[in-house]
This record gives sequence, structure tokens and C-alpha cells, in this order.
Amino acid sequence: MSGVKVRLGDLLVQQGLIDEPQLMSALADQRQTGRKLGATLIAMELVTEKQLLELLSTHLNVPLIDIDHFNVSPAAVKLLPEVQARRYRALVLEDRGDKLLVGMSDPADLTAVDNLSEILPKPIEVAVVSEQQLFGAYDSFYRRTDEIASFAQQLANEYRGEQEFELTAGLEDEQDTAVARLLQSIFEDAVQAKASDIHIEPDEQQLRIRQRVDGVLQETVIPENNIAAALVLRLKLMAGLDISEKRLPQDGRTQVRVKGHRVDVRLSTMPVQTGEAVVMRLLDQSAGVLTLDETGMPRPLLDRLRVLLKRPHGMILVTGPTGSGKTTTLYGALSELNQPQRKIITVEDPVEYRLPRINQVQVNSRIGLNFSSVLRTTLRQDPDIIMV
Repeated sequence: MSGVKVRLGDLLVQQGLIDEPQLMSALADQRQTGRKLGATLIAMELVTEKQLLELLSTHLNVPLIDIDHFNVSPAAVKLLPEVQARRYRALVLEDRGDKLLVGMSDPADLTAVDNLSEILPKPIEVAVVSEQQLFGAYDSFYRRTDEIASFAQQLANEYRGEQEFELTAGLEDEQDTAVARLLQSIFEDAVQAKASDIHIEPDEQQLRIRQRVDGVLQETVIPENNIAAALVLRLKLMAGLDISEKRLPQDGRTQVRVKGHRVDVRLSTMPVQTGEAVVMRLLDQSAGVLTLDETGMPRPLLDRLRVLLKRPHGMILVTGPTGSGKTTTLYGALSELNQPQRKIITVEDPVEYRLPRINQVQVNSRIGLNFSSVLRTTLRQDPDIIMV
């Protein structure tokens, strides 16, 4: 890579991608917004991100890497703290033994390159990567463990014990309280990691927060075990549960907003020896429904499933442990079968994703709307396909 500082705007003009007046307009906009010139040009639709990346790759003689199709090493990523990674728009992609491969959205920023060389334990080799993919990688590889621990410590300092919290929590509606910030951070971390469930489990000496990601529980341990009651109480208030009942299990639902979109939360409490344990199932409506091709199912098995789905009659059982992909498989199959000439009815508890054209029934046993009664009615609705 050349050590000469590159003036991106001049380079773009030289290559004929923009003209001088467009550059002046972009520079004026940059002074107002504070964004980098490349991001400004893309926002103004004067160049595409692909054009910009290819130009930087060719001119700087560095590789252009597609993060989404690169085998990024999680261990290598952790060599660079998240704060510095976001500051310099960089990500350590691979440890090559004698040097580190570092992806940057702007490898022409020599100050950032020099600072990264000082921070990292080995010499670096720079590659150019998409900034959009970079932000996605940050959410995938960096977790909010430090932030969660910090908010937990604030909460422990704010409330010295369970009784003091219970006297004040019901009257406190401010969203900037320590417990609200901690829960928001936990939810954001879980959604970033694409977790299906969050477990909050009090222990004698500590609090365990576990998330089920790809069917496997990942654990964060918080030494401030006295905050468990605060979290459980706040969650009960959110879900409309009886905060005075700690002896019996309770079920409820609530919604939270993460990064501007809604996440439905199904909540279950259970009394344990050290307090109350809470498990929350996260239903992120913005994530959408995966197609069968996107489930990762082996091709022979996928082909066999499609043969079964095309049969005019019969029954398919989808079974497996928690997190194995039952819901994903069912919704993927429904999406493939969802055609105007078919009437599809589902009986669910809960309805996890909304599907157009499909009549989805939410079971409610409290009013007698259980599976058996809904199925009897369903048979009179002239269905072609029923999913339970």
C-alpha cells in the first residue's frame, strides 16, 4: 500500500466518476454534516459504494474483501477492542501468523492505519471492506458484555437491596433509570446476536444472564446478585403480571423497541430456591421469515422435504429440541406453500410471524379457545392445509 496520502475527491475526478462542481458540492455538504467524503458522495448518489471500494482497492493496491463471504476469525476480531474498531472503521479479519489482516472502510486514512499499527500486537495488512458490512460485523462479533456489566453495577449501587427497590420501582416511570437501561442493553445485545431466548437466573452469589443463540446457551455472569429482584420486578410490570405473587409461575407478554423496530417478548417466571427465574422468548418481526433454502438444511434433506410438501394429502411432523429450527422450518414450508389457490390455516401459541394470505389463529385457553376447539372450527373453514 502506498504511503502517499490520497485525496479521494481528486482521485474520483481523475477517474471521471464525478466532475469538479459535484466535488465542490459534496465538500460543502461534508462540512455541514461532518461525514466522510465517501459517505457523502454515496448519500448524494454521485457514486455507488461498489465504485468507491473498487477505486480504493485498485489505487491503493489492497484487496477488496466481501465480509459476508469471508471466514472471519472471532478470535482475531477480539484483538481490537470495539471502541477502537468503530472509531477507525476497522475489523481484524484474520491472524496470518506474522501479521494481521485488517479490513477498513477507508484504508486511505493513514492516521487510522498508523494508530491501528500501534494498538494491535502484530504488523497489519490492510484490505478495503464495505462500511455497511462492517457495521453488521460489529453487531455480530462484538457483544455488549461490558455495557451490561456497567449498568448492572450502577443498578447495584442505586438499590442496596430488594426491599428498597420494591418500595420505589412501582412509582418510577422514567425510562432513564438504571434498571431500564440495563434491560434495554440486554435486549439489544440479544437481538444483535439473533438470540431466540433470554434466561435471567439468580444464583446465591451472582446473576446469570444466558442467551440461546443457534440452539446453544451463551452465558454472561454478573457478580451483583442483589439486582435480580429489580430486573424481575421491572419485567413483571412490563408484562402486566402480579408483582406480589412470587410463589407461583406466571406467563405474560410485552413489547420492546430495539433500533427502531418492535420485538415481541413472551415471558415466563418460575420460583426457584434463590428467587425467581425468568425466560423470555424473543419474536423479532423485522427479521422476517427465512425461506427453506436459507435454513441451512442439507440439500438431500431439503429435496426430500419439498417432495413431501407437494403431496396432495398426508401429515408432516416437525420435531426437535429448543432452538433446533422447528419454527423456522414450519414457516419456511408455509411460505413455499402459500399460493392464491390454497387456503392455509394455522393454529398457534403464539403467532410468531405474520404471513400474508394465511389465516393464523392465536390460541387463548383462558377463554376456551384451545387447540381442540380451534381445530374443530378449522375443519369447517374449507382449508387445504392446516399447521398446528
